[in-house]
Amino acid sequence: MLQNDEQEEEEREEEDIDEDALEALFSQLEEDLKNDSLSDDGADDEITEEDMARLEEELEEALGDGDHDDLSRVPADNLDSDDKSDQEETRPKLKNWQMRRLARALKIGRRKTSIKNLASELGLERAYVLELLRDPPPNLLLMSASIPDEVTQTPSVPGNKQWEYPPMTAVNAAKSKPEVKLPVHVMRTRWSTQKRLKKVQVETLERVYSRTKRPTNAMISSIVHVTNLPWKTIVKWFEDKRLQDGVPEHRVPYRRSTPETISTS
Repeated sequence: MLQNDEQEEEEREEEDIDEDALEALFSQLEEDLKNDSLSDDGADDEITEEDMARLEEELEEALGDGDHDDLSRVPADNLDSDDKSDQEETRPKLKNWQMRRLARALKIGRRKTSIKNLASELGLERAYVLELLRDPPPNLLLMSASIPDEVTQTPSVPGNKQWEYPPMTAVNAAKSKPEVKLPVHVMRTRWSTQKRLKKVQVETLERVYSRTKRPTNAMISSIVHVTNLPWKTIVKWFEDKRLQDGVPEHRVPYRRSTPETISTS
């Protein structure tokens, strides 16, 4: 009986020891957990520079990969359209006079137009001018179609009149008039006489000569009085003038035409 009691007491003591050890262990664990939670909260609140640098590197890598993937997924057509739009933005905007000149060149024809000279005149690149003529925009086509067709006409210069040629009959008549060859001494005398005469005196003599080729003595006296020329000079002038014009010296006497007799049968 005594042995059984001793064994029971020993078992009770061992159970009490185990319970005390477990309680101490649990209390220690609770304290450790509390300390860990406090240390974790402090670490979350305070972010070091190394953590920030590492975070930035991770974000850059993530964003860089994403952009590369997005660009690789963009179709080639979209890239081409973007390139074209960029080219259109970089090209200069055409002015009205440049459009009119291009429309005229388009009307004439690309092969009949010097692209090099046209590009130099417009101040544009040769490739751009060639592209506009090969594939013109709608507004350039409409402007070219509105230009009327050029009609080749001889330019008329104001102030220059056409020469009017005399009729052939007048030329022939002037040529057919016989030229009277005067003797040398007559021409010399006439030249010396005209050289001595004044312009007003010559005009007076020619006016009288136009009315009568042979002035009377009374008319010669009047001419002497008006022109203050000698009598012999006036008579000589009329003789030379008649000789020059081919007027005969002696006049043919006037003959009256005899009336024709009417015979009655």
